[in-house]
Amino acid sequence: MMTMLADVLLFVGLLVLMPAVLLFVAEILSGLRAPIATPPGNAPAFTVLIPAHDEAGVIVPKLRSIAGQLRDGDRMLVIADNCSDDTAAIAAVHGADATERHDPVRRGKGYALAHGLAHAARWGHAVTIIVDADCLLSPGALRHLAAAAAGSGRPVQGDYRLEAAPGGSRASRFSAFAIRIKNYVRLLGGKRLGVPCVLTGSGMAFPTALLSRVELGSGEIVEDLLLAVDLTLHGAAPRFCPEARITSPLPATREAAEAQRARWEGGYLSIMRRYALRLAGTGLRRGDARVLALALDLAIPPLSLLIAGQGALLILTAFWALLSGHAVPFAVAVVQMALMIGAIALAWHRYGRDLLSAGDLARLPLSVLAKLGFYRRILRAPQRGWVRTERGAEMKGRE
Repeated sequence: MMTMLADVLLFVGLLVLMPAVLLFVAEILSGLRAPIATPPGNAPAFTVLIPAHDEAGVIVPKLRSIAGQLRDGDRMLVIADNCSDDTAAIAAVHGADATERHDPVRRGKGYALAHGLAHAARWGHAVTIIVDADCLLSPGALRHLAAAAAGSGRPVQGDYRLEAAPGGSRASRFSAFAIRIKNYVRLLGGKRLGVPCVLTGSGMAFPTALLSRVELGSGEIVEDLLLAVDLTLHGAAPRFCPEARITSPLPATREAAEAQRARWEGGYLSIMRRYALRLAGTGLRRGDARVLALALDLAIPPLSLLIAGQGALLILTAFWALLSGHAVPFAVAVVQMALMIGAIALAWHRYGRDLLSAGDLARLPLSVLAKLGFYRRILRAPQRGWVRTERGAEMKGRE
């Protein structure tokens, strides 16, 4: 009886993780083929919203990157949110409109965007694009985003990558690789599979009318992810635009990098816990394949946690096979692990060799083990407030 119960529990654990592993593998395999480059279509006039908090030291090159892509009639608006520096004045000098917001209680990007959207209503642009203050854009990125949003009537997410500094630590390069898998490879594969695109925080374009239907000032740490959930439930699932690349530097110090990961991954796990099952139920009631696909995609944990979870199941089923002689759960776990590791290796070979050597990739299990303490900390004490990440350029300025 106990043997049967143990078998059932192990199979339940495998079945809980299996859909996430299979979709993860399918998205990566579908994303291995590079997209065909296409010119941007007709882009209407648009507004670029740039939420900024104490960005005076880093914002100028980013404003120049954006200003160089604006046409007559396009506008660039910097929302200086609870700033104690000259962000607004610097923005105005470099060709941007600027508005200041001061509210020490309601802090965060979502509140800043709600303020900026209200301020930009005077221009009446059909498309609104959101770019973070530390981001650089590839040539033509804004036109690609605006044309895709206007043509589809849906939100659009560009290829948002976080780059490790040249000569950066192995940990920062692993982070950049994991983000590239999540924000590019999986989104490209998901687009081909019909999975709605999650919003990743910067380089997002929206038909402006859609933004009035959702709550921007949510106070969530990962407000972009919640926005993707809300829009999909409203029948406007985001889509991916790989032609528009947006890049941002990873934090320069270990402390800043861990704070950023705690905000992103802790926020992601919070949204996953609260909304994955709810989305699945809604998708089943409506018979909506898009909502179901987003629910399954949302159930895929961050890369290190996915590997750790599958590794734990592999070890448990191996011990059980030795103790009981029941090898079927272990065989299933081996297949799942092989599929996942194979997909990661293919993604590295296609998209990650500039970040990691083969030796670095072989150390991935050690990196996952080293990160378990980090997950234990964020699960015990999740971050609830908004904390700005210190930029690498600012650190250099103090050296």
